[in-house]
Amino acid sequence: MGLHVLLQPEEDAEASVVERAQWHPSLVISSGDARLTVQMAGREGGAEMAIRFARELAEAAAAFADRCQELTRLAPLDFDALTAALGTSPEEVAEATGRHALSEQWPTE
Repeated sequence: MGLHVLLQPEEDAEASVVERAQWHPSLVISSGDARLTVQMAGREGGAEMAIRFARELAEAAAAFADRCQELTRLAPLDFDALTAALGTSPEEVAEATGRHALSEQWPTE
């Protein structure tokens, strides 16, 4: 079973790297009372997987920031209108757009 986590950053949101134990860095993402920590798996290949994931995460985060900036360049987003048009759950978004929010696949016409 998968776990879906939705994080909408608050004013205190931050991402940082901490190394409380030598040779054991953690990527910590926090907002409000929520915290997500990413660490290397303690097994063979764990460091390489963490490196690959962190680089993919950085690339996706930059693309997300660029898209958010693009959407708000002219005016703030009207979230009430977006919610009315698309809904708020992944299932409601899927129904309105033909694409589930958690799916990698785009619908074919």
